Amino acid sequence: MSKILMTGITGLVGSAFATALLQAAPNVKLVALSRGRGTRSAADRVAEALREQCAFDGAPGRADAVVNSIQVIDGDIAEISHFSKDPRLAGVDTIFHCAADVNLGKDPDGKTFENNYQGTKNVLALAHEMRIKAFHYVSTAYVAGKLKGTAPEDGLLAEDFYNSYEKSKFLAETIVRESGIPFAIYRPSIVVGRLCDGRIRKPLAFYRLLDFLGRFKSHRCSKLGLKSSSAIEMPLRLEAMPSEHVYFVPVDYVQDTITKIFLMPVCNRTYHITGDSPVSTKAIEEVVTDVLKVTGVKVQAVVDNPSMDEKLVHRFLGDLLPYFSSQAVFDVKNVREAFNNAKIPWTMDINDLKVLVRGYYKESFPELVD
Repeated sequence: MSKILMTGITGLVGSAFATALLQAAPNVKLVALSRGRGTRSAADRVAEALREQCAFDGAPGRADAVVNSIQVIDGDIAEISHFSKDPRLAGVDTIFHCAADVNLGKDPDGKTFENNYQGTKNVLALAHEMRIKAFHYVSTAYVAGKLKGTAPEDGLLAEDFYNSYEKSKFLAETIVRESGIPFAIYRPSIVVGRLCDGRIRKPLAFYRLLDFLGRFKSHRCSKLGLKSSSAIEMPLRLEAMPSEHVYFVPVDYVQDTITKIFLMPVCNRTYHITGDSPVSTKAIEEVVTDVLKVTGVKVQAVVDNPSMDEKLVHRFLGDLLPYFSSQAVFDVKNVREAFNNAKIPWTMDINDLKVLVRGYYKESFPELVD
């Protein structure tokens, strides 16, 4: 590959991939399709994300070189066909499509489905017109939907989904596979912070739960006239079927694995970027309550006669809780084979969970932890 068109560069996975790729293959030319927002240009948004990512990677001195090496096109995947004759895309032979609408809730106007499915269809149409040699697509492990049991990498077995996001990514994968263009599909699970310190550049998904509980505790301590770091009772039942298969994956593993596989020959395979050491909802409950120094927070299958506070939980987190009930087991055979059948280079146990949770609260709610 010599020149790559990339979407989704300002996102958590996109920015991590871009900086790692340019570190591993400095001669690669990268063109990023990104949108401006409000008064900020696409180039400004891309530069900010990449500078933050370089700092997160521990290499702030690389930021200028990284930003200056990327050509930014201000545009959207909804109108990507307009750029087929753009001279800035001359010589592009590979596409890395990472842009997505990660809305886990309801999709009454079909926006999430449109962005993820039709958006991918638009990018594939451009790929055909440009005679792209390789198409890399960042999907999600949760195309497995409500599947119980083993989810294979090279296959789509789900028959039902929790939301429009899962279904749109499932169908987008289908058209990537049927496109006739050599492809690689990457399926991250729930992306969390680094295992070394728990930090993450852009907290999403699981961190909505931590954020909610952190704010809830701060408010409760304030009403009680206590320091935010005080040990308190906080009766709060979260409705989710207990699971032994919650797949947290460290962001630096996602970054490293996708980048390395991207640089390998494309062979029409799908890769679960999930690791193989899921944690249980019970372990998550134990760690979060321990770090926050609260009692009474419980995850249980059914919440009868919910309190006003518990109704608030459902309102703000109801779309997220099914991911703590997943019964899918993600096969990682293709990932192992890509690395000569090596073991996944990390595991996650209760101590690692403590690092993740404490790391988030130390950075976002320092008053909550000693």
